[in-house]
Amino acid sequence: MSIPSRFREVLLGKGDERIVITNFVVDASRCLDVYPLDEWIRFEEEIRKKPKFDRRMVLFQNYYLGGACECAVDTHGRILIPPLLRGYANLKRDVVLVSALDKFRVWDKEAWKKVFAEAEEKLMQDPDFLGDLGF
Repeated sequence: MSIPSRFREVLLGKGDERIVITNFVVDASRCLDVYPLDEWIRFEEEIRKKPKFDRRMVLFQNYYLGGACECAVDTHGRILIPPLLRGYANLKRDVVLVSALDKFRVWDKEAWKKVFAEAEEKLMQDPDFLGDLGF
């Protein structure tokens, strides 16, 4: 998969072209989270501060950390997504990359259309939704 230049610039600005890819789910739609390596390390440090024997943390670690895979961006700005993760997110030919603060998400194009439309519909039905979050 080729990484668009705006995402590549962020990765290069961090001085390391290694990334960590892991599985994620939003409203029953599967996608992949992609972190620059330094952000992933920071994220793991936060996880270490949590109660390690809390059942929710164990489940989260099994799901999110257990699926993680370190990859490198090649000289042409491409990454090879491991088959297991490609299969998990049901990635076909067309994918969409979406910014998500300290990472980006990789979606199958059709799944993203559905997730985006559902989010848009919820926002249109409840205009105060973002205000309730403090925006």
